[in-house]
Amino acid sequence: MNHFIVIETDAGLQVASVQSNEPPADAAARHGGVIVDAGPFHTYEDAYDAMLLVPEDEKQRARLRE
Repeated sequence: MNHFIVIETDAGLQVASVQSNEPPADAAARHGGVIVDAGPFHTYEDAYDAMLLVPEDEKQRARLRE
């Protein structure tokens, strides 16, 4: 079953789909980004809501990835 994660790309934050049996890091790389919130979120809407809660400040976002 697919799930969703929040990633950051050069274009900004976005929601990415993770295929079943795919590591989240591979899904982020497939979209050209890094994981900000690995969830997993069962719906796009849940992941989008989480994305809206991610801090605007780049330093604070970096701490989420640690």
